[in-house]
Amino acid sequence: MKGSSVSIGQVSKRFGTFQALDTISLEINRGEFFSLLGPSGCGKTTLLRIIAGFENPTSGTLALDGCNILPIAPNKRHINTVFQSYALFPHLSVFENVAFPLRLKKFRQNKIESTVGQYLDLVKLGNEARKLPSQLSGGQKQRVAIARALINEPSVLLLDEPLSALDAKLRQHMLIELDKIHDQVGITFIYVTHDQQEALSVSDRVAVFNEGVVHQVGTPLDIYENPADAFVASFIGETNFITGTVCEECAPGRARIEVDRIGCIWITTGRRLRAGAEVKVTVRPEKIRISAEPPEFEEEGNNVFTGVVDEIIYSGFQSKYFIKAGEVLFRVFKQHIRYHHNEKPIAWKEKVTIWWSAADSFIVEGDGQ
Repeated sequence: MKGSSVSIGQVSKRFGTFQALDTISLEINRGEFFSLLGPSGCGKTTLLRIIAGFENPTSGTLALDGCNILPIAPNKRHINTVFQSYALFPHLSVFENVAFPLRLKKFRQNKIESTVGQYLDLVKLGNEARKLPSQLSGGQKQRVAIARALINEPSVLLLDEPLSALDAKLRQHMLIELDKIHDQVGITFIYVTHDQQEALSVSDRVAVFNEGVVHQVGTPLDIYENPADAFVASFIGETNFITGTVCEECAPGRARIEVDRIGCIWITTGRRLRAGAEVKVTVRPEKIRISAEPPEFEEEGNNVFTGVVDEIIYSGFQSKYFIKAGEVLFRVFKQHIRYHHNEKPIAWKEKVTIWWSAADSFIVEGDGQ
């Protein structure tokens, strides 16, 4: 692979009394598409600026392929950055914007023309070379910025919320294009975003940030399906939280949790739980099934409850149901495969049955140990 590995060791950053980063350690693999995900102000852009060399950490280490780069100036780090604002020269054509780094290095004209043509073709802008930035769409401007950053052949490309200024459909299109570009060039991408769908869509791995701390690092599947704590579960997608107490002491595997005004639910756990300990459990809305009729059979390990439809939100490909069961309001997502054709439709204020497997319930707060 052409990219470089990035090692971040115990990096902290303070701005006066404000702790922007608190002992962050990450290992980013060569050629990986790695995302830093979190809400605004969580520290992800600060870390990106430290990697780029625009900020110095208060403490900690930073290495590229095992070599310390903290003393190295930003323009010597073999790292390029794509900014949210594009940062194009408005008076230069698309061709000249992309050619600018090569002209600084005093490349010959024939080399500039062939190389710029190659990178414009990579970002599918070969026919727009003579246009000015003002004549381009937002997505085209971002492609120019990416081509200009890549033409230096960096080992690492940093992308700071590059798609946030685009509309939703264009963002989706650009995400696909960005993923294709990464596959073609093979270098390390470090992508900063607050948008969970962006991070889940394109990343090999994701680091979830909040208040200067990394809560979890893993593949998109790991992050979504097995969140490390309540913050990750709530920030990534939508979820239901259920608070209860452990019914009886149990070994790792399956356990029963007593929930006030509902009864016991089954959960999956890799921990030994102590009877009477309070825990918070998460279950994703799409894991819960809903029906106007009770299920034909019940298995041990299935959680089956009746409730009343409190609200219905129709959103085309699915409906969101808010089901009141005891004191708990459950969110349930039902995808429309053959809507209203394969079963009786569910109405507002109707009594329904909801059920889910113990395999889809996880403890995210309180370990009962």
